Amino acid sequence: MAEEKEKKNKKISKMTVDEIDAAIKKSAESMNGQSSQYIKHLRERKEELLAKK
Repeated sequence: MAEEKEKKNKKISKMTVDEIDAAIKKSAESMNGQSSQYIKHLRERKEELLAKK
């Protein structure tokens, strides 16, 4: 249960690519779309991480 709370409150800047993918999927399902600010920020962070590789 402590792990679930940590994942829920984890900052975008500390997430890995896999965690970002999971967060995008979960948010898109719960928010019924891809246009929320949270999802936009997740995608921007994912692009930053992939550009570093």
